[in-house]
Amino acid sequence: MKSQITNAMHREQARTALINQWGTMAWITFLAVFIRFMISSVVGSVANLPKDSASTNIMSFLLYNFLFFAITYGTYYCALQVLRGKRVQAGMLTTIFQGKLYLPMLLINLIQYLVELVLNLVVLLPVLLSYGTALYFGLMFNTVSVDQFQTQMGGDTLLALLLLIFAFLMILVGVFVSGVFQFAVWVKLDDPELSVGDALKYALFLMKGRFGQYLLLQISFIGWFIVGALVFGIGLLWVIPYHDVAVASFYDTAREEKGAPVVIE
Repeated sequence: MKSQITNAMHREQARTALINQWGTMAWITFLAVFIRFMISSVVGSVANLPKDSASTNIMSFLLYNFLFFAITYGTYYCALQVLRGKRVQAGMLTTIFQGKLYLPMLLINLIQYLVELVLNLVVLLPVLLSYGTALYFGLMFNTVSVDQFQTQMGGDTLLALLLLIFAFLMILVGVFVSGVFQFAVWVKLDDPELSVGDALKYALFLMKGRFGQYLLLQISFIGWFIVGALVFGIGLLWVIPYHDVAVASFYDTAREEKGAPVVIE
């Protein structure tokens, strides 16, 4: 089912919704980054773990997948509220920690992590076939440095080409997967009575037949992200909310056009 709303309309809706809230959303975006940075710094200083060690990787995994994800989901919540004409405030960043949301949202995040892990395993299959399990799993779990990887590859042009092709295909799949899971977060926020499985099924249903438009919407923001990054990254504080609210518009439109959540067979 093709949407009646174009990507240009989604971006226009985002700009309209952000009027008088650009500054607040920029502040919320900054806080989300700052909180993650401060927690990482404090934990790193207290733990005093060697750089690039297995312990450091485990600590990063725990922080990102049991704590930081909730802050990111908090920014998603704010974007959806802005789109719907609600006033947002910094305290909304902690929404996922409130009530009974944390555990189902944690499950959504961990399922996404596992799906993306499998995708990465597929992307690196040429490395496994060419150089064996040591380099393969070293790249998967960040125990192999870029210099070591380059040394191993040497002048293997065929492998580099295979990795490039696989990476391009997996980028497309990755965009689709991240979109479905972002929708699942919003579905669970809108309909907390749904199970995680049903939320994911409905999110997949919302994306069905619209991935091409969703991909083009994401591509349309590449220039904005480049410009935002060029200004010492400060511009991203405005670009990220603009992007998230536009994607929220895409999600809301899909809900309106496809109907209320049901278990999709």
